[in-house]
Amino acid sequence: MKKEIVSVMMAACLFASLATGCGTANESETSSKSGSEAAGAVSKSGETTTDGERADLVLGATTGFFGAESLDVAYNWDGWIMSIYGISENLYRLDENIEPQPWIAESVETPDENTWVFTIRDGVTFSNGKTVDAKAVKACFERTYEKNERADSTLKIKSMEADGMKFTIVTPEPNPTLLNDLCDPLLGIYDATEEPDEELGVSCTGPYVATSFTAMTDVKMRANENYWGGAPKADTVELKIIDDQDALDMALANGEIDLIAQETANGASKFTDTSKYTTDTVTTTRANFLSFNLKTEGLDDLAVRQAINYCIDREGYADVVYQGFATPCYGIYPDNLAFGGTDGLNLTVDSYDADKAKEILADAGYQDTDGDGILDKDGVNLSFKVLTYSYNDNCIQLADMLQAELSQIGIELSIETQDVLDDPLASGDFDLAILNYAMAPIGTPSYFINMLFTTGASNNYGGYSNEKVDALAAEIGTTSDNDKVVSLTRELEQQVLDDMPFAFVADQQLSCSYSKKVSGFDQSDGILSGNQYSVCGRINKETQETKAGTTAKDETDRKR
Repeated sequence: MKKEIVSVMMAACLFASLATGCGTANESETSSKSGSEAAGAVSKSGETTTDGERADLVLGATTGFFGAESLDVAYNWDGWIMSIYGISENLYRLDENIEPQPWIAESVETPDENTWVFTIRDGVTFSNGKTVDAKAVKACFERTYEKNERADSTLKIKSMEADGMKFTIVTPEPNPTLLNDLCDPLLGIYDATEEPDEELGVSCTGPYVATSFTAMTDVKMRANENYWGGAPKADTVELKIIDDQDALDMALANGEIDLIAQETANGASKFTDTSKYTTDTVTTTRANFLSFNLKTEGLDDLAVRQAINYCIDREGYADVVYQGFATPCYGIYPDNLAFGGTDGLNLTVDSYDADKAKEILADAGYQDTDGDGILDKDGVNLSFKVLTYSYNDNCIQLADMLQAELSQIGIELSIETQDVLDDPLASGDFDLAILNYAMAPIGTPSYFINMLFTTGASNNYGGYSNEKVDALAAEIGTTSDNDKVVSLTRELEQQVLDDMPFAFVADQQLSCSYSKKVSGFDQSDGILSGNQYSVCGRINKETQETKAGTTAKDETDRKR
C-alpha cells in the first residue's frame, strides 16, 4: 500500500472544517453571522497562491499524509489524497456515526438484492463546468476499473447502466456494504471524457481545484467556482510536504504554516501555549503492524514469527514513542469497533517476553552453530531485512526497537527505509515490513480483510493464504446480519492470529496542531482512520450545524 493510505475520516474534517476557516478569520465575527455569510467570512488580505504569495490557508504534513504522485483519482492510492485535498468527492460519504450518507448521489433504490439504482443530484458539475449525470458517473467508474486493479476488490460490479440521472449498479451477488464501499475515495467522481492534465490531473466535483502541483512536494488550490455545495471559506489553500519533523514543527511556530496534519506526540508537546495553539486528538483505527514475507526462508516457520512477535514491546512502544497517544495492540481491530478488541480470542502472544522467544527458537531447533551471534538451522541464518517508510518517525523507531530486541535472541535485522514502498513490496524485495494502515477506513471489516488476508489480495505482499480465511471473508461480504458479521469476523481474526502472517503493534491516535488563527476546525469524525474525507465548506460548528451549502432540513431530506 502506498504510504498515503491515509484512510478516511481525518480528511473529512481536516479540510471540511479546516479549509472553511482561514487563518486570518476573526472567530468572534464569524460566529455571529448566518450560515451563508459565515461561509464567506474569511478575511481577504490579498493572499493568493497563483503568483507565489502566501495562500489564505497553509497546511503542512509529511509525505504520508499529503504526498500524491498524481492528481488522477484512478491512479494507485491517489484518490485518497485527492479527497483530503478537497478536490474529489464520492457518491456517498461517511458521517460522524460511520454511516454512509448521500453526497453526489441524492438517493438510492434497491428493486432487488443485487440491484442499486442511484439518483444523481441535480446541479452538480465538474470543475470544468460539465454536468455530472449518470453517464458521466458510469464513464468514471469504467475508467477507474480499467486503470486500478484494486477497484474490483473494493466493489465487485457485474454491470452498470446510465439513464439520465439514474445510475444503476448490478452486483454479482448481494452486497450489504455497497454504500460503505462507495465511500472509498478510489471511487471518487471525475470527468473521464477528458485526458488527465499532465500536471493538474482530472476535473472533479470538490470545493477546491488545483492551480499548481508538484508530486510528493506541494499543491496549491483555489476555491472551485462551480462547486455545488457553496463557496468554502478559504479562497486559496496551499499544502506543503515537510518530511523533517523538526522543520515541520518550526514552520508552524514561525507562522509559515497554519496547521500540522498528523502531528507526532513529540511535536504536539511543543505547542502547549494555549493562547497561540490548539492540539486536537482523536482515536482512530490506524495501526502500526509488522508484515512477514512468508516466502522468505526462516519466516516461513511459524516458530520464528512467534519469537519475533514476543520481542515486540508494545506497551513500551505506545508509552515512549507515542507518549501515550497509542494503545498496545495484540489483535487486528481496535476495541472501538463492534468487531474489534481481543476479548474471547485465544492469543498466542499477549505480552512482551524475550525469554519465551528464546525458548521457542531453541525448541524449534535453532542454534548459533558458527558462533557469530546469529541463530541458524539447516544452513539458513535468521538474518532479515525490515522495510518501512522513511518519513514516518514512529515506524522507524519501531524498527530500531525491534532490531535491538531481536539481536538479544540471535536474530539479525537490518533496516531499510524508502519514501514509496509500492515497488519493493510488490516485488517481494523485503523480509519484514513495518506498515501503517487504517484497519476500517470505510467502517466495515471486509475492507481490510479483502486487502490483506485473502489469497492474492492487492496488499497481501507476504503471500499469506488460508482457505478457511478466504471462505469466511466471502461470507462476511455477503452477510447483512450485523451480529453474524461480528461473529464471522472474530472467527476469521482467530485464524489469522493463529497463522501469524502479521504482528499488530499499536492502534494510534491522531493529533493535529494548529494556530489559534484557524477557526472552524474539528476532527471529531476521525474515529476510523487518521484521515477524514474532505468536505470543504463546512462552517464553524460552534455556531452552525449546516454543511457545505446545505441546511439541516436538506440533510434530513437527503437521508436514504
